[in-house]
Amino acid sequence: MKTKLFFFLMICLCLSCAKQNRIIDYPVIDNKNTTMMELYRVELTDTATILHAEMYNRPNYWVRISSGACLEGLTSGKKYKLLGSTDFELDKEVYMPESGNSPATLLFEPVDPNEEAVSFIEGPEKGDFRIEGIHLKKQPVTPGTFECVLEGEVIDRPQSSRLTLIRAGKDIRTTPFISIPVRDGKFNYTLTADENEMYELVFWDEQMNGAWRPTYFISEKGTLHFTLYPMEHRPHSVLQADGALNKEEIRMQEEMEKLYPVTQLEKERDVLEKEERYSSKEMYDLQKRMSAAKTDEDRNKLYAEYERLRDAGKEYSEEGLALNERFKEYFDGIRQWKLDYVKKEPTLNGLCLLKQMLDNAVMMARYYPGKEEFPAYPEIFERNYKEKFASHPYVKDMERIIASMNVKVGGSYIDFTAPDLEGNMVKLSDQIKGKVALIDLWASWCGPCRRLSSSMIPVYETFKDKGFTVVGIARENNNTDAMKKAIEQDKYPWLNLVELNDKGNIWEMYGAGNSGGCTYLVDKDGKILAIHPSAEEVTKILKDLL
Repeated sequence: MKTKLFFFLMICLCLSCAKQNRIIDYPVIDNKNTTMMELYRVELTDTATILHAEMYNRPNYWVRISSGACLEGLTSGKKYKLLGSTDFELDKEVYMPESGNSPATLLFEPVDPNEEAVSFIEGPEKGDFRIEGIHLKKQPVTPGTFECVLEGEVIDRPQSSRLTLIRAGKDIRTTPFISIPVRDGKFNYTLTADENEMYELVFWDEQMNGAWRPTYFISEKGTLHFTLYPMEHRPHSVLQADGALNKEEIRMQEEMEKLYPVTQLEKERDVLEKEERYSSKEMYDLQKRMSAAKTDEDRNKLYAEYERLRDAGKEYSEEGLALNERFKEYFDGIRQWKLDYVKKEPTLNGLCLLKQMLDNAVMMARYYPGKEEFPAYPEIFERNYKEKFASHPYVKDMERIIASMNVKVGGSYIDFTAPDLEGNMVKLSDQIKGKVALIDLWASWCGPCRRLSSSMIPVYETFKDKGFTVVGIARENNNTDAMKKAIEQDKYPWLNLVELNDKGNIWEMYGAGNSGGCTYLVDKDGKILAIHPSAEEVTKILKDLL
């Protein structure tokens, strides 16, 4: 009877709200500690404050919201109680369906009219959801900004309930992203921007599974229409645009595909994969064992086995190797086509393309040293783009990327300042001056990084009193909870600093791109002796030096 009465009151409350409510769609949010709860609408009335959210997790995994949650006014400090939810059962482990999402409409006491912003606080525990600084007024339009409307449909993907939107080249694991809900196979979002930049749309469920194909576009005033397909569909997306920049992007892609039909090669690869003829037999066996692995420890061991197969040249079959060679020929042709394009009269399309090429070049240098030719890019940037687009944010980005090309054996490390876990700002050079040092870029979510860092502990203990030190920098997202847990679990005895949400651009500065991390061994004068050395290699070098 009480349950029926509660829902009757909620319905009456919602009807009352409908008469006199104020709605803020996609409110500005200062900070949050989760991507599992996405707030997309706030309703304000004299009788209630209603948060419309989507809860996300992997299918068959649960999400819980405490009935003790509240809103806290940033102006008044007052707390507003949670009254209930019309569609999400509170204090219960709600398991996600195949779509990975469930709506949550949360009704709170009405906030005071003078509240500029509120924070959603589920509770006092570390794992409780917090969404801080939910702004309750529509932000005024800033001069120079424009609206880019993204709309579209999703084909043959009933499991996809969410798209992530992020600037191209950024890492979704460490950079806050925009969450766009997919409802009944359709989506719509208005991106407010002040620069024409490259963005990427990605299916959230693909990212959760560790493999995805972005759909790229340039932000510009107007409407973009997307048709998005499953990853294995060729093509996996179709873009329609009225704006000049994206029309040119479409033309560029069509011309490259005509000259170098990569899509056809992908179809041939799909056939080989279906028949288990693309990779080697050992690789297919390993993939099946990876799929069956139950723990992160088991998966990490199998990943190490994959690295051994790859390094031994046993990753692909003979047919796979032959097809890969054709891919290489096409990609070499596409690379030359792009190089010719950015050398022409500089345009915004050319600027965006050059930025992508630089990002890719850094990644290639990181994983395949000597495979990418750097010299052409800085020269083209300096000659064609740096002065003409001096006020564009890509110019500073590319200057950092170009500087990172000198982070190599024989070059010098780049100094920076970052906070420690207490919030104190620490300058790297102050910690390693006059010592042989290992600069350890790592992340709590990067298994290979943590294995390498852990292997350095005996090295550190052996040489720490002989002029050797280690400084760790963890690349984390939103908060340091996972980092603290990793340090406690792995027992790192050295100083660890924090790179939160890529605020310091340290990974970009060091040419580590979107990797979890990398290590750099430097001598007493700051010269880089080795990049990503093993514990055995560091030990050998230290014995010679110290």
